[in-house]
Amino acid sequence: MISSIILTAFVLSWTPQVKATSRALGFVAQVLPTVPIKPAEWFTSAPERREITYPLSNGGTGVADLYVPAGRGKHSAVLFFLGVNPAGKDDERVVNLGNAVARTGIVVMIPWSERMAQRRIADQEVDDLVRGFEHLRSLEMVDSEKVGMAGFCVGASLMMVAAQDERVRDDVKVVNSFAGYYEARDLIASVVSGRRFYGEDSSPWEPDKLSTEVVRTHLLESIVDAEERARVSEALEHGAELPVDLSEEARLVVDILNASELDEANQLIDQLPPDSLDTLRRISPSTNIENLNAKMLVMHDRQDSLVPSEESRRLVDALQPRGDVHYTEFSFFEHLDPSSRVGKLELAKEGAKLFSHIYRIMRELD
Repeated sequence: MISSIILTAFVLSWTPQVKATSRALGFVAQVLPTVPIKPAEWFTSAPERREITYPLSNGGTGVADLYVPAGRGKHSAVLFFLGVNPAGKDDERVVNLGNAVARTGIVVMIPWSERMAQRRIADQEVDDLVRGFEHLRSLEMVDSEKVGMAGFCVGASLMMVAAQDERVRDDVKVVNSFAGYYEARDLIASVVSGRRFYGEDSSPWEPDKLSTEVVRTHLLESIVDAEERARVSEALEHGAELPVDLSEEARLVVDILNASELDEANQLIDQLPPDSLDTLRRISPSTNIENLNAKMLVMHDRQDSLVPSEESRRLVDALQPRGDVHYTEFSFFEHLDPSSRVGKLELAKEGAKLFSHIYRIMRELD
């Protein structure tokens, strides 16, 4: 049944609506491992993958993978940021994602960050993304009027902050956030306390090991003395006894990481040094959400263990006055990968929701 629908979409007349439909169906079939046929591979040639470099504001050089669709002419494009990605640039899932999007006729640029590989979140990342977006728009094969942004997890949030930057905010056509956080300090509070919350309600939540590592690494940055930071980090990582002569800022970090309740976590986070709190504000989409001009599409899995889905709900609530935000909540993604943890009927429903969401992205970039 699904195979027949996909095949029919590809042979229908090439109207804009049908074009977006066939591209969305082709993408969904390509990324869902449970779909046996991959019609995009029948009707499109394999994209070209290139490594590119571009200048950064700090004098450094950015590195990215570029996936270029087959064929000549101008293409719409998207800057994809995977954030803290332990898989690496050559991981089969990453390459498949880049190729799947490029087979729809969209140029894909995936920048890579050494800081993110080290589990470090710095506001410099936002400026690097702005420069990456500017470089993507400048490429000869790219239609500069049809360029969007997309990101996963922490990468989605930093991408949203970059989309608010005055240098590019009027040029970003669409932003797709997959499992991003809205407020960095709220994410920290949820991770350390093991609680998810929305409004006045909260419930238990078990964060993924990766989220715990990222939060711990980020909080340790507030310890000024490098030697003390290293000693505390080693003790926390190996479950060893902490040094007895901890400084005030080191003790605060340890107390935050050991907080067992949301209120306790929030009260302790309030005591972080001003520079640390400023950094949390700078990497939070919430800080200047009114500066986000792009069409917003938001995705999240209800059972996500990296970032609680309530973060996306709060993001959507903040964007609702604009009237042009679309939110899709799923129940079949596991660590951002489509999984087989649901039955066939549920998988079909979730796949249809994924198609509908991707179709909206395709229409925005057409």
